[in-house]
Amino acid sequence: MRVVVTRIEWDGTMRRRLVDPAGRSDASQWEGLVARALAIRPLYRLVPEGPLYHVQVNEWAVLVAEDDLSGPLSDLVTAVLAMGETRLWPGAGTGRHWRRWPKKDKLGG
Repeated sequence: MRVVVTRIEWDGTMRRRLVDPAGRSDASQWEGLVARALAIRPLYRLVPEGPLYHVQVNEWAVLVAEDDLSGPLSDLVTAVLAMGETRLWPGAGTGRHWRRWPKKDKLGG
């Protein structure tokens, strides 16, 4: 299970963090928090100039305005943003890069 939280400000500024409980000593606590957060799915309602959150747990995702963030979902968002990693995919930050585009001369141009 991977939990990814993205905070999106009104000006487009984003902050994203990831928690993968697998192999962590506190995995059962994370799994319990995630289960409680997924129990209620809030409706998205636009709040002008306020931050919103995109919360994704595996294939489940929800978009929620900060004003509507409460209960276990708020606890999950707070915990992930405070303790999560910035590395969002395997190999990120390890020096391995995705395949690069071929140089222009190899494309026949």
